[in-house]
Amino acid sequence: MNAKQIIRIVGSVFSATAAMKAFTKAKHEGDKLKMLDAGLAAASIAVTVAIVVRDVRGGDDRSRMVELGDDS
Repeated sequence: MNAKQIIRIVGSVFSATAAMKAFTKAKHEGDKLKMLDAGLAAASIAVTVAIVVRDVRGGDDRSRMVELGDDS
């Protein structure tokens, strides 16, 4: 696991906390549009976490990274 993946996971945790607070506040206010917004944010966070987990497990073989070799 590299630093980029750790940062993405930590960011997702903070985002999930914010989405839950937004959902709770919207539910208390009875604002269905804000509840939908918070739910979609949570879904986006779940997808991000799934992508990071796949990357950590090594399942992403179509990476755009190019490894440079030293053939000298």
